[in-house]
Amino acid sequence: MSEWNQAYQLAKLELRSSKLSFIYGFVLTMFVTLFLITTLPSYLDNGYVGYDFFFLLLFSVGAIWAKPKEFQIQKVSGVLLASPILMMQLALPIKRSVLVKSRFIIQFFYSFPYQLLFLIAFYIYSPINNVLSTQEYLVFAALWILIGIFFGSALPIADAGDTSKLTTTVVGSIFASLILLIGSFTILTTVHVSTGEGPVYWSLVAVEKWPVASLAVALLLTFGTMGYWISYMKKRIGKQDYL
Repeated sequence: MSEWNQAYQLAKLELRSSKLSFIYGFVLTMFVTLFLITTLPSYLDNGYVGYDFFFLLLFSVGAIWAKPKEFQIQKVSGVLLASPILMMQLALPIKRSVLVKSRFIIQFFYSFPYQLLFLIAFYIYSPINNVLSTQEYLVFAALWILIGIFFGSALPIADAGDTSKLTTTVVGSIFASLILLIGSFTILTTVHVSTGEGPVYWSLVAVEKWPVASLAVALLLTFGTMGYWISYMKKRIGKQDYL
């Protein structure tokens, strides 16, 4: 049995206990979907940072906020924040590489279904089909799924544990969240000011003009990044003091 198959069997135990959270995730996705569908014409005409922010939010952290509390990162000892279930699994005779891959599979199930649902609804109900042909939209959808994996592959790292004051204290967490929020809007604003449009608009241009090249670059970056984070998480678990 391959490691990825073993990791999937392990991940299913947690996913089965998270059924209610997927309903919460669905509701959250529907609100974001409604906003992105109804405001697309305004975005295409004028362009504004908020649209890109929520689009990227859906394809990064997405519905991970709906994860059950018992499976979220918690303070487990001293100033250490980590995934309690991962710490329990580390005591079992399971290869570390299998444990790490199971965390990435769980992240995938907390993001891909909602992103796919959004992309289907976006095509059916928004005027995007007046901008892209069916073939172009399929490329657009594949591109954003890859972008979602690219951003989402960094999230499981937190499961391995962190002792930073930016995460283990209330004040630190609030400060880090504000910095992240301000930083995100600053970067998106800079893109808008310097190029005249935002990432979503330029992704539309990319799939119209360079569909094959866009997907090729996205594939290389996405799976290269995911491979790096998997390797990094293995090393981080090995260095972390869980006692």
